[in-house]
Amino acid sequence: MTSIHTRRSFLAATSAATTLALAACSAGVRLVSPMSSFPKADFFVAPNGNDDWSGELPTPNAQGNNGPFATLQRAQRAVRDKVRQGLTADVKVLIRAGMYYLPTGLTFTTEDTGTVEHRITYAAYPGEHPQLIGGIRLTHWQPWREGIWRADLPAGIQPTQVFENGVRMAVARAPKQGYFRTVGPAGGSGLPGLQYHADDLDALDSAAWNLSNAQVSIWPQYNWFNFVHPIAALDVRRRTIRLRGDLGDYKITAGNRYAVLNVLALLTQAGECQIDLTNRVVYVWPIQLPIDQQQIVVSSAEHVIAIEGRSAKQPVRNVHFEGLDIRMSNDDAVRVTRAEDCSFRFCKIENGGRSGVRILGHAQRIVLYGNLIRQHGYCGVSLEGLPPGMPDVNHHHRVENNHIHHCGRLIGHGAGVYIEQSGHNWIVHNHVHHMPRYGTTIKGLRYQLLREQVAGVTWDNHYDFLHSRHNVIAFNHIHHVNQDSQDTGAMESWGPGRDNVYDHNLVHNSGNTEFDLQSGMYLDDATDYFTVTNNIIWGIVGTSNNQPIFAKGIANRIENNILIVGDTNDSAIMSMEMAGEECKDHVYQRNIVLITHRRGALYKFINWRKDRIQVSDYNLIWKAQGNVFVDGISTILGRWDTWRGMGFDANSVIADPQFIDLAGADFRLGEGSPAFALGFVPIDVSQIGLRPDFPRRFESA
Repeated sequence: MTSIHTRRSFLAATSAATTLALAACSAGVRLVSPMSSFPKADFFVAPNGNDDWSGELPTPNAQGNNGPFATLQRAQRAVRDKVRQGLTADVKVLIRAGMYYLPTGLTFTTEDTGTVEHRITYAAYPGEHPQLIGGIRLTHWQPWREGIWRADLPAGIQPTQVFENGVRMAVARAPKQGYFRTVGPAGGSGLPGLQYHADDLDALDSAAWNLSNAQVSIWPQYNWFNFVHPIAALDVRRRTIRLRGDLGDYKITAGNRYAVLNVLALLTQAGECQIDLTNRVVYVWPIQLPIDQQQIVVSSAEHVIAIEGRSAKQPVRNVHFEGLDIRMSNDDAVRVTRAEDCSFRFCKIENGGRSGVRILGHAQRIVLYGNLIRQHGYCGVSLEGLPPGMPDVNHHHRVENNHIHHCGRLIGHGAGVYIEQSGHNWIVHNHVHHMPRYGTTIKGLRYQLLREQVAGVTWDNHYDFLHSRHNVIAFNHIHHVNQDSQDTGAMESWGPGRDNVYDHNLVHNSGNTEFDLQSGMYLDDATDYFTVTNNIIWGIVGTSNNQPIFAKGIANRIENNILIVGDTNDSAIMSMEMAGEECKDHVYQRNIVLITHRRGALYKFINWRKDRIQVSDYNLIWKAQGNVFVDGISTILGRWDTWRGMGFDANSVIADPQFIDLAGADFRLGEGSPAFALGFVPIDVSQIGLRPDFPRRFESA
């Protein structure tokens, strides 16, 4: 057995390593406080500027043309001139408050790059908050009928979203809230299709609908992933809807959730819109009138800001954005690829049609610090490398001190932070909440699939192909996630690389009352060699098979955590082997487990083998009602004394941990807690969540 001294040394080393790595990660990076004074800038941009002026003063000079530029595009050209001449110093552009419409967005290429020595920064003028809008304001509204107005779309744009005064308008839909349920799949035809109930659409005069722009949002088969596809055909006699699109490996089955979107006949209340790309018209029912005094904006830019180097050998380097409000796009609000050492700090990034910030392909050492990232169609932040079998080119990013919330607004399986084939990243001190699926997720490809898809893969070398490794997800506050999906976790992983760390996270109030398999931390298929330490998990809700931690995989270490088994939870830790992936050599040590109801187990094992657990000991368990037991082995082996007789939890103790205030979720320990004698190290929650320099202007958002 590991001694208390050894265990404390391990945790001390882990905490010290985390602290040192965070400090090292910050070394050499100049974090500009939103309240700090800015140095003199090279160029200024202002709404009352003029692109024929010099751009060298923040306000116009009445005696000449020495004043700010009017557009960001003009400032970008001026910076490019400096880049062509060869940078000998840092370059800064300061942007005055105002609304800067960017119908096609801004793309920064190798022509815009800084150097290793010199940075280029586009920043808000001190104390001001310029808005960069990836859309076009619509005017010349004409009344149509029953509170609905219409306006023509300008040529050349294909909007996917409409906003009234900065708030996304709901696309006209049925039902207005939630979903209908399918009868089952529609037979025949090569197109995927569903059969619907008479009560769903028959009363809505669906035979008269114009379907040229209509869509269906559907969760096929397992309620894991959400698809939005155009309607190819609607047969009111057979009550079937055909979709133009691929559902991948997922089938439409009975009871799948679906909704019909973007049908003009369904536009029936304020706050809704319909986008008719066929006839180039937008219809809205505004919340406020008169409509000409409202900011009705349609998204038009693919990205508001894109950083795209010419190649991996000619990336964009050392370009930074600070204090900007970046909003509204058809795709990702910010996309970064073929770039190194760039950053977004203290920005508000909202209302992207897909993700808030997507960092993909060749991208290294990108920093997202102190941003408000919210209301995106899919994920808040996405880090995506190349598929297995291709080079490891996406790594060493920092996603720190960001408030990420209410994403997955258009694609229902959205996450706060999504990582796929990207490693050595620090996801720390973020506040993540209100996601339909994950708070964070780490993806790769499990071995059984990897060896089928990539030549040359063996068990001995397969980790070399999995680049989602050595990620540290720590000091985050995650809650109200997993709100609209099944078989999921607030912090989840599936087929990732090895040696990732979950440390010092608060995870609570996660899950939903409609689906099963809800977990606080879900170490799913082929999740191997994870370290899970110093986390507090409570308030996990679901219909069945719910728990603070679900652990598959090999050699996962779960130590010094506080796990509250709530009334809808089956156990503290559930474990199983499936899909041909081994599940063995776990360590469950020095955790505090409090079970609130008689039916709750300490552990729940499926397809148990004794090599599942390498060590389970020095845990503190408290159950006010009923006996402590281990589930899923057999009735006899589930008894606590029999479990201990097998060599597990021999030194564990059943006793009240003496939390300061369990009902108030204050999990500090009283001075006499028996956890201390077992070597438990108190978890300091004061360091978890956003840092003190998170911008005050975002605090109420």
